[in-house]
Amino acid sequence: MKKPLVSILIASYNKEKYVKRCIKSCLDQTYKNIEIIFVDDSSSDNSYKIAKEFKKVKTYKKKRKNLKSKFNTFFQIDNYLYGLRKSKGSIISFLDVDDFYKINKIKNVVEYFESNKKSKIVFDKPIIYFSEKNFFTKDIYKDTDRGTFWPKFPPTSCISIKRNFFLKILIELKNKKFSLLAIDFRIAVISKVVFNEFKIFNKYLTFYFQDEKGSESTNYKKFGKNWWNRRMQAHEFIIYLLKKNKIKYKNLDYYLTKMINFFV
Repeated sequence: MKKPLVSILIASYNKEKYVKRCIKSCLDQTYKNIEIIFVDDSSSDNSYKIAKEFKKVKTYKKKRKNLKSKFNTFFQIDNYLYGLRKSKGSIISFLDVDDFYKINKIKNVVEYFESNKKSKIVFDKPIIYFSEKNFFTKDIYKDTDRGTFWPKFPPTSCISIKRNFFLKILIELKNKKFSLLAIDFRIAVISKVVFNEFKIFNKYLTFYFQDEKGSESTNYKKFGKNWWNRRMQAHEFIIYLLKKNKIKYKNLDYYLTKMINFFV
């Protein structure tokens, strides 16, 4: 039986320091029926040039769109959607360029989908990575809580999704009304709220790099203005999805967040 093609979509922007590590982790996969799609969002550094050195990688340098947002949310989403259009795999795995995979990541993902034929999406667990000598795991992600519409979800590079499901939810991923919400939050909430499809694989397969100069640290300092604005948008996104599916939303944190946003 022929093994499914897995498309690894790498989203790149001004992270030349990590390009080789990221790509090498894909090339070293024990599962070989893969294609690696590297999409560079018009980086001003050598990210694209470095990626081009790898002959087995399909590299694309796309023109950065003039999106009306000072945050990278839509740029990242646009990168992945561009990669999707260039890909052919029946399974899609996301990878931010500063993160990287364990060598058996894709093998485990394929085996999961083969054992769970009806599953459309799976999250593996991240290894929190600072350096070769400083990394660890946190067992904080569970998919057993059915009582919340706001799941605690692993980051983007931990998501693997069936192609047909990805195409099905595109319209909500591209919704520009929620400018602060990244693709991982959107996918997690859509999967859980709309499709009741939220599964976390109990294996640590992705190294999630902690960049102190990254947008998460600089733009969304905890309890800062942007942090509260994004939290409000997250509630509004959930409400938007629930209304479309005629489900009521009751959450005390929503009212607290709304009040705090009024003052900040």
